[in-house]
Amino acid sequence: MEYHSGNGNIIYFLKGSLKADNAENVKNEIMSVIASHPEEEIIFDASDLHFISSAGLRVLLAVQKMKEPEKVVVRNVGKGIFSVLDMTGVTSILNVQVKMREISLEGSAVIGRGQSSTVYRFGKENIVKLYNTRVPLEKIQQEIDFSKKAFVAGIPTAISYNLVTCNGHYGAVFEMVDHADTVGHTLTAHPEEFDNIMKKFVETYQTIHHTVLKKEDGFVSLKDTWTKWAEGMRANGLFTTAEAAMLKEMINAIPERSTMVHCDFHAGNVMYQRNEIMVIDMADIGYGHPIFDLAGSAFHARYCYFEKRQRVHGMNQDKMLRFWDTLLRLYFKTEDEKKLQEIKEMCEAFGLLRGAIFPMKHVQIDPETKAFHVNETREHLFPRMEWAMQQVRKLDDYFDKV
Repeated sequence: MEYHSGNGNIIYFLKGSLKADNAENVKNEIMSVIASHPEEEIIFDASDLHFISSAGLRVLLAVQKMKEPEKVVVRNVGKGIFSVLDMTGVTSILNVQVKMREISLEGSAVIGRGQSSTVYRFGKENIVKLYNTRVPLEKIQQEIDFSKKAFVAGIPTAISYNLVTCNGHYGAVFEMVDHADTVGHTLTAHPEEFDNIMKKFVETYQTIHHTVLKKEDGFVSLKDTWTKWAEGMRANGLFTTAEAAMLKEMINAIPERSTMVHCDFHAGNVMYQRNEIMVIDMADIGYGHPIFDLAGSAFHARYCYFEKRQRVHGMNQDKMLRFWDTLLRLYFKTEDEKKLQEIKEMCEAFGLLRGAIFPMKHVQIDPETKAFHVNETREHLFPRMEWAMQQVRKLDDYFDKV
C-alpha cells in the first residue's frame, strides 16, 4: 500500500491488478487510510494499474458512496482501464481523468522562469509551463481552472488546453500566438516600445482590479491566503507568535474588496505580441484589495538588484526601476512627484509585508533565501509597524471603492 497525504488530499496509488483475490484487502486498506485522515479528500492514482475487474470496480464505488455528493477523482487512467470504466458506466459516477501525454521539450526555447516553473515555447502556437516537482498536481489543475474562469470574466489570458508530463514533471499546455515573448524581454529588446507596452500593461492591471469575482466559483480571499501564510511562518518556526500577530494585524486592516487580485502580476508573467497583452500565470488569483498586487510589484522593485530577480523579469536593475516608476505614474494617473513618493512609501510597506510571507508563498526556495527574508522583515518592518499601519490607513485615499 502506498499513499501520500498533503494539501488537503490523500493520494492512494492503485498498482498492478485490482480483482477478486485482492479487492477486499485493498478496500480495507483504503477505508483505514480514510478513517485516519477524515478531513482530507481522497484521490486515486491509476498510473500503475494494469487490470481491474468488477470486484475492483466495487471498491471504487464503495469509496464514492462514502464521499457523495462529491465525485471521487481517479486520475492517470490508462486507455485500457478507461475503456472498462467507460463501458460499465463508472465514468459517469467518478471523476475519471485519462493519463497525461508525455512530451519532450528538447530544443524548445525557454521564454520565462519563475520560482515554481519554467515556460517553454512549444511549437508555433503553444507554450508549456513546466512545474517544479514540489508543486502538487491539484495546484496545477487549479491554475488551469482559474485561467478558464478569468478568460470568461474578460481577462486576456492564454487559453489552457491540457496537462502533460515531461521527465517526471507536470506541465500545462497553453495557447500562445506566434512570436510572443514576456513583457520584460520585449522591453529589453525593444526599448522604443516602452511607453506603448507600459500603457497596455497597466490597462490590463486595472482591468483585473475592477473585475468582480464570486466565492462560489472557487476563488478565495487574498486576506485569508496571506493570513494563512503569516501563520505558516510561525508554525514553521520562522517567526515568533508575536511577530506573526503583527503581520496578521496589518493584513486584517486592509479594506475588503471582491475584485480580482492576480498575486504575481509582473513583467515575466505577462506576454506581449503584436500590440496585445496576455497573462499566463493564474495559479494564485483570488479576490481582495489591489494593494495585494502592488505589494508584489513593490517587492520586485526593492530586490531588483538580485540577478535572480532580473532573470525572472527579463530586465536589468535600471529597467526594473523605470518599470516600477512608470507603472505607478500610469496606475494612479499622476506626475506629481510628491504624491508619487507618498504612493511609493505606501507600497513599500506592503512590499515588506509580501517579503515577510514570501517563504510560504514559495515553499520550494532554499534555506538561505528564507533566512534572508526573515532577517529583512525583522530589520525593516517589525521595528516600523506603527509606520506600516499608517500606510494601511492611506489606502482609502488612493484607491477607488468598488
